[in-house]
Amino acid sequence: MQPSEMSEGLALRENVSAPSVSMSNELEEIRARYSALFDRSLECVYIHDLEGNFLDVNKTVSDVLGYTKEELLTMGFASMISEDQYPLALSVREDIVTNGHQQGTSIYKIRKKDGGFVYLETKGALIYKDGQPYAIQGVARDITDRRKTEEALWLSENKYRHIFENVSDFLFVHDLDGNLIETNLASKMDIGYTAEDVSGMKITDLMPDQYKPFFAAYMNDLRKKGRQEGLINILTKDGRERVIEYKNMLVCDENGRPFYVQGSGRDITGRLKAEKALKFSEEKYRNILEGIEEVYFEVDLAGNFTFFNKALSTNLGYSQEELMGMNYTQYMDETNAKKVFDMFHSVYLSGQPTKAFDWELMDKNGNRIYAEASVALRRDSKGFPIGFRGIVRDITERKEVEKERDRYEMRLSQAQKMEAIGTLAGGIAHDFNNMLSAIIGYTELVKQEVPEDSRARKNLEQVLSAGMRARELVTQILSFSRKYETQRERVRVALILNEALKLLRVTIPTTIEIRCAVQCEECAVFADSTEIHQIIMNLCTNAYQAMEPGGGIMQIGLESVDINGEDITGSINTDLSSGEYLKLSVSDTGCGMSPETTRHIFDPFFTTKERGKGTGLGLATVKRIVTDLKGSILIDSVMGKGTTFTLYLPRISSEKE
Repeated sequence: MQPSEMSEGLALRENVSAPSVSMSNELEEIRARYSALFDRSLECVYIHDLEGNFLDVNKTVSDVLGYTKEELLTMGFASMISEDQYPLALSVREDIVTNGHQQGTSIYKIRKKDGGFVYLETKGALIYKDGQPYAIQGVARDITDRRKTEEALWLSENKYRHIFENVSDFLFVHDLDGNLIETNLASKMDIGYTAEDVSGMKITDLMPDQYKPFFAAYMNDLRKKGRQEGLINILTKDGRERVIEYKNMLVCDENGRPFYVQGSGRDITGRLKAEKALKFSEEKYRNILEGIEEVYFEVDLAGNFTFFNKALSTNLGYSQEELMGMNYTQYMDETNAKKVFDMFHSVYLSGQPTKAFDWELMDKNGNRIYAEASVALRRDSKGFPIGFRGIVRDITERKEVEKERDRYEMRLSQAQKMEAIGTLAGGIAHDFNNMLSAIIGYTELVKQEVPEDSRARKNLEQVLSAGMRARELVTQILSFSRKYETQRERVRVALILNEALKLLRVTIPTTIEIRCAVQCEECAVFADSTEIHQIIMNLCTNAYQAMEPGGGIMQIGLESVDINGEDITGSINTDLSSGEYLKLSVSDTGCGMSPETTRHIFDPFFTTKERGKGTGLGLATVKRIVTDLKGSILIDSVMGKGTTFTLYLPRISSEKE
């Protein structure tokens, strides 16, 4: 029953008077019928005066609000609503008084007896008495549950609308034909279209022509899998092409039938351009790094390789897979590893790069490489140290050139020194030799006049012995000045060696054992026999003096060898050219020599012997003779174990003038 009908019935209940008994009975029946309807209605029915004070309410009103009927009849409508609802109540009353009934319905939030609230939707009509407006009768429906549902729905929609509008990616919903149902694309991307423009579009309207045929395949795949992700190109209003990364999901109804598609997208055009530019930049600098001969490397703070160019793999002989993660200590000895560690540590503490740092490393085959590097600290985006980077140059060739230069400079200095000594010696040797001739000659004459068993004769023999030693010294001095004339011819070295050994066995102490191994009796060299004799005597004298007074073993060897280029650059390391040579070696088990002594052993007048036992010219003479014969000398000496001198003299097979 509508409120207007209810109002008419109540009006009868209040205003009808019976002119007769029959009419009175009929009226009572009507009144009873409407009273029952009033009390038993499942909706709230109420009557209040024009001021809002309740005149009558049905049981439903009491049940909904929690008040008894008696309590309600003492209350006014205004006491049940909040002040912000007063304007609505006044407006509704004005509408009812003016029009006799309410236009539409109104909703009030009514306070219940227990303090809770209930939402009532009301509609009222005017009741007359004696032809005058008397009260307002209304019907109210409890819509609290509906209201809560609507509020929850509103909150949910508002929540997701807020997400929809504020998420960084754009969201979309489209039907199975590709028609856009809802999307925030226009607000998330500069595509030139408004939200209204986009809402009436299909997905294919935004796609370049060449990609439109793929939409059907996209939908078929989505129907099969239920989800899909990938890239799609769209066109802006001004024709610019953008790349979108999307993730979609097929939404089905309760029966499992596809209903619509929802998903999200992100404009990655800028990212793709940046990635492309980064890739181009990386390829550019990778090509530069691969094209340079120098090694470029990056290591972590522990010294493990994290990046390097091809030159490192080429220089060290390792594959790139072997080098990745390899530590620097694995390709150098302990001494150089400490140098590198100290350098890294210094760069780490100071933050300043180091330049021209040189050290030695070894390739995979064990070959030594001299390297020079510039190293700097690597930092992350926050400035924290994460490792080191550097450029390394192979300076092995430069080092070899420097060593060769040092050798030549040393030889030049030696030659200049010898020339100076020779000049000095040549200036005095002849005069000194003349004086010695007189001393020796007159001593011989006096000796003949003195009895053999006299003390004076023995003294004269000592004078003659000293004079002869002085003459030998003059001869050696003259050889330095190259004023000593030699007569070189084909000389069998084995014969001279045997003669020298006969003399040595008589003169050296018996505590020294002489062992001789001659493997080439007929081998000859082009030399002066006196020079060969000097070489053997000086080397052997030097050997046995190194073993005094404890004794030892003197080992002498003579053999023929063939030398090629590999031997020269490898084990021998001399200036010899390839060919046939006679190898003469003299070894002792004496005290040996230190590296410092070895460096000066061929210097004129350098000696380690005590005063009176050596002139310092013996080995210098050997060096000069061997050099003149275009040979070479090697020394191998170990302190406490002994020394070996090895000579290589060009061998001849036939006589030469």
